[in-house]
Amino acid sequence: MASVPDDAPELPVPALGGGWALRPVAEPPGSPRSRAFTAARDRDGDAPTIVLRIHRVLHHPLHACYPFGAHDLAVELDPAVGLPVDLDSVPADPAPPAALLRALVPALFAASPDCRRVIAAPDEDDVRAQDVLEAGGFRRIAEADLPGRSVVLFAAEPPGIAGLPTALDDMPH
Repeated sequence: MASVPDDAPELPVPALGGGWALRPVAEPPGSPRSRAFTAARDRDGDAPTIVLRIHRVLHHPLHACYPFGAHDLAVELDPAVGLPVDLDSVPADPAPPAALLRALVPALFAASPDCRRVIAAPDEDDVRAQDVLEAGGFRRIAEADLPGRSVVLFAAEPPGIAGLPTALDDMPH
């Protein structure tokens, strides 16, 4: 992976709505340029805690998969942060993590106004994660190969970008 420029934009800290509480996870010194959080519903003590990680695509292997913008973000529902939480504790129903994503994406766009895409890339055989992303408002856009694994790229875009036509016939000449 390319070195991280010193003037790279800082990662946003989203302010979630929808009854979600987001708490930062302490990262070890020298950890990659990402932020990890735990998320849980404030009003539902029985709801599972979900771990997520936010990266700049610029600092993530996904930067080789599509023409990214400098402020694009990648999110992962991440059981590998070192906490005793994993996605197996989340019910098979995708509603809790999907609800988190529906609150998270607008908060990321609000915290990082120059962001034009939030990307997620579950393994190609992880149908459950793909269902969660679709229920959370992400669109499936492509398949890609990363070192050691194949993924499916999902994207969420702010309404001003998502509504732009992409057909060649709709482009100004």
